[in-house]
Amino acid sequence: MELHSAIARWESEGGAIPQVQRSRKPESEKIKPLAVRRILVPIDFSPESLKALRYAKRLVERFKAKLHMVHVVTPPLVLFPQPRQVLPPNFTEEMVGNAIDRFEEVVRDFSLPLRHRHYTVRIGPVAPEINEVARITRTDFIAIATRGYSGLKRAFLGSTTESVVRNAPCPVLVVREKDGSTQPRARKGPLQFRKILVPLDFSEASRLGLEYALSFAQEFHATLVLFHSIFVSAYVIGNKYTAHHVPTLIANQQEYARGEMEELRETISRKGGVAETRIAVGSAVEQIAKYITKAGVDLIITSTHGRTGLRRGFMGSTAERLVRHATCPVLVVPNRAAGKKIRGKRGS
Repeated sequence: MELHSAIARWESEGGAIPQVQRSRKPESEKIKPLAVRRILVPIDFSPESLKALRYAKRLVERFKAKLHMVHVVTPPLVLFPQPRQVLPPNFTEEMVGNAIDRFEEVVRDFSLPLRHRHYTVRIGPVAPEINEVARITRTDFIAIATRGYSGLKRAFLGSTTESVVRNAPCPVLVVREKDGSTQPRARKGPLQFRKILVPLDFSEASRLGLEYALSFAQEFHATLVLFHSIFVSAYVIGNKYTAHHVPTLIANQQEYARGEMEELRETISRKGGVAETRIAVGSAVEQIAKYITKAGVDLIITSTHGRTGLRRGFMGSTAERLVRHATCPVLVVPNRAAGKKIRGKRGS
């Protein structure tokens, strides 16, 4: 039984080394204010991106932040040069000029005040240019649209959003386009998030994401739903020597998770926040998708592990799958950015 308990603890912590967990810094008894001074909105002038702008405008008003827009012009790739030049020599310059004209239309149509009439037109690959603008402008988070498609269609239309999320220097709010609307639930009046779900695997990265979510929830007087899903690895189920111990392994993980969740809930309560806990069994993304539909979740705030390459492909896969499949907005907090934005005063 001690072996099963150790395995349960190890898997629930994402394979974290116990000594690392014990070295965690003491938590403050106050919720730190969330500093949102600049919000960047990538615009391709599609209906979806304009809905994201409308969403971001309401967040700007809430946080008294500055709004910055960016459009990226990608020069056409000529795979088979023709004897005669098909495109005019100043084609890219014309695209830039058209983008500037369309930005002026957006400024008028959205009645953006003078302090929000900031836009940039860049030339190059879309996602890297967006993230570069975020770095230059010291953006606090990016608000970007995705269309909610799947399969091959999603591979083209959603790949930019996923690439931005994967490499962004700051949190990214992915505004969903599902069933024809990306509008917040309350279309009139101030923007509200009443219920915010936070996936947890008890790793240090997910705890940093929780800290960010707690500050965000305080701003909107929202309830946090701490969500943990127990997933038994395939190698355990497929092994004839351990398969019959799977119920015991799940029970041990549930017991450990309940203890961790209750400790987190009590900590949040002492800080003045409100939190509920939910423990499911199965794929985290599938269980979250079921729950947000049933419980009316307004927003998911999830963290990444801040890795790149193949290793990031495994550790960050839950966050990326949520971006693809969630039916509500998803705010993705890079591990490297989680602790940096929760400080200072707003509106400076």
